[in-house]
Amino acid sequence: MSHYITTHNANGEAIFTSKIPTEHVDIPTPIGSMNILSTTYNTPLNVSNEADVDQYAKDRTEGLGNRICPDNGTATAFLNIKPNASSPLHRTMTHDVVVVIKGELELHLDSGEKIIMKAGDSVVQRAGMHRWVNITPNDGWARILGTAQSVVEPVEVGGKKLVTDFVLSEGSE
Repeated sequence: MSHYITTHNANGEAIFTSKIPTEHVDIPTPIGSMNILSTTYNTPLNVSNEADVDQYAKDRTEGLGNRICPDNGTATAFLNIKPNASSPLHRTMTHDVVVVIKGELELHLDSGEKIIMKAGDSVVQRAGMHRWVNITPNDGWARILGTAQSVVEPVEVGGKKLVTDFVLSEGSE
């Protein structure tokens, strides 16, 4: 799979940038790997220059630390989930749109509810505490495509303040 980014030439015509290699970069995660497709650090995004492309060039190889999304920004990524892997129960201060691309996953919520998601299914997560469990038959990998947008913190519901509870890197508790 290749990944392309457009920009503009001096005449204002759309062109493909040569700043970013077209190959995906695998960033290890405790349950598999991540391929970051896009990051932004503010909205609306200024694309009159290539500052966003330069920042993305760094993010796609170095990752975002223990964050899933830049503060006040967005991130789009593939998450590749190992056979039978389970993420920890976690919450990010983000509004996520997630589409299952390959495999089957259980999505568990802290309320005890869970659903099974298959290729083509999607979910919008609004800073909810959740866990992903790969239940793909025959020890198969699963892949999701997610876009995350930062939300106002803290999230306040029923008199409770909900905060980030998320660890992306192995060994970081």
